[in-house]
Amino acid sequence: MSENIGRLLKQAANQMSRQFDEFAQQYDLTGVQLSIIDYLSRHRADLVLQRDIEVEFAIQRSTTTLILQRMEKKQLITRQVAAADARQKTISLTNKALGLESVVRTYIDQQEQKLRDQFSVTELTIFKKILHYYA
Repeated sequence: MSENIGRLLKQAANQMSRQFDEFAQQYDLTGVQLSIIDYLSRHRADLVLQRDIEVEFAIQRSTTTLILQRMEKKQLITRQVAAADARQKTISLTNKALGLESVVRTYIDQQEQKLRDQFSVTELTIFKKILHYYA
């Protein structure tokens, strides 16, 4: 019987998350928190709403709220009522989070490059096609 592709994909994703969490621990953060810092820094010129983070990371509103509250408590972000819609909150990085920006970006870029180095362009194209099936 052949290997279960879905199970292998889940195991790989879990391992990547574990490695990112281990890296984040040295900053007393989680991998998701570092990912959000990276996302916000890459969209600094944009008005980022909480729902943008929900969509980007495919997480529920309640989970996003909890993560952002913890980040706010650690003084990594500020949340303010959006001028255009009082039901929405805009999310901004603080100077403390901006101090982590290059560390986070370097780590993510290095991990991405290590992954890409393992496969040919054709293999990566096929892999992305597989991943987009669920995205």
